[in-house]
Amino acid sequence: MVGSMMRLVVTALLLAVWPPGAGAKPRDVCPPPQGCVVADGRYRLVLPDPRPGEDGRHGAIMFFHGWQGSADETVDDAGLQALASRLGVALIAPDGAGKTWSYPGSPGRHRDEFVFVAQVLDDVARRFPVDSARIMASGFSQGGSMVWYLACRMPQRFKAFAPVAGAFWEPLPAACASPRPPLVHMHGTADMTVPLAGRALRGGFRQGDVFRSIAILAPTAPAVTVADIPTVTSGLACRTLAAPGEAPLELCLHEGGHGVDPAWIERAWLRTMGQARPATDHLSVKR
Repeated sequence: MVGSMMRLVVTALLLAVWPPGAGAKPRDVCPPPQGCVVADGRYRLVLPDPRPGEDGRHGAIMFFHGWQGSADETVDDAGLQALASRLGVALIAPDGAGKTWSYPGSPGRHRDEFVFVAQVLDDVARRFPVDSARIMASGFSQGGSMVWYLACRMPQRFKAFAPVAGAFWEPLPAACASPRPPLVHMHGTADMTVPLAGRALRGGFRQGDVFRSIAILAPTAPAVTVADIPTVTSGLACRTLAAPGEAPLELCLHEGGHGVDPAWIERAWLRTMGQARPATDHLSVKR
């Protein structure tokens, strides 16, 4: 989840890079304690102030918190606030029922998450100046797994996907909807909470393998291993898995453990939302 690791390690970095006042100031349009309510749950949303020359409609990042997280923690996170401000986008924070997500294979069995996400997207489109054609889904840990299932089951509702440290769970999906959407996955090679190869949990549940997840989402993508993407000392090493002319598909690795840096999400936004970056690059991130 976006928790102590992100707050302690990332917040100082992001505030240094994007200090208060940089970019558009967010406006909380779904304030606590209630937030914005739909039939199957609640969400929070902050909007940036319009920038000169804009039509008043914003792109958005819908961020799914990790296990035991919440929508309130997401919008209160200084790193994510700075990221949204820097990009001039809205930050949409769905709230997991039971502080978890009930996707296939998950221990959670609280609701149909695909119905809930559709309700949130429809509510946002109806009530707020958010461009439905420019929404990227991102999330960390269990929230990252939720993003994988959205990319598989609801690719048409988002412009792009940027999961961090999460993948499909067992049993893996047999296939995904087409066409394949733009997706950038980020993961630590030393992650022991959600290893790249997945792991068994109590109760018979099992996290899935990232490389097998990629093969299901993109059956024509070349097979890769950790050895094919040498990590750098301080940063993110990425490899494109998409053929020329295809939607972006990248696997990005770092040497760390179970963590997330909003700078990685910024890179995914720029890579998938029409502001291209090199297909293979090293993004230096101070730690």
